[in-house]
Amino acid sequence: MPSPLRNRPLPVRRAAPFIALLAGFALSLSPALAQGICGISIRALQESLLRFGENYPIAPDIDCETPARLPAHRLMCDSLYEDEQELWLMGNLDDAAWVYALENATGTETDHSNPPRDETFIADRDACTTETCLCEVLIGHTNDSLGGESPYPQ
Repeated sequence: MPSPLRNRPLPVRRAAPFIALLAGFALSLSPALAQGICGISIRALQESLLRFGENYPIAPDIDCETPARLPAHRLMCDSLYEDEQELWLMGNLDDAAWVYALENATGTETDHSNPPRDETFIADRDACTTETCLCEVLIGHTNDSLGGESPYPQ
């Protein structure tokens, strides 16, 4: 008799970005999902997440387990349930990129479960009320953090 736990869906949490990452990779097999709402290559985003996310599994600053009060947080968390999970994955990459850049600039390793945050970026991100705004803010911050290693156009 099969275990009843096998048929239960896994909970998707902001604190477990790799669950979202794996789901996003499974969906990327469809050519129709080549570009998302931000006009970026989903495949390039996923490849960057593999490269940086493996070494920089950063605890997120948004908690999708609690009701989001800010529109930006709602948009990010809602992205978890969309096919591409684009904004969610972009947020994960930005977290990794920021810590990567910070550690390289200071020569000091940070606590990845509670890294220092870029408060200016967080204020800009949290002021967004549209997906377009989030796209612009996330792309800009990730490009600043990764420079030529960013998957986004510069």
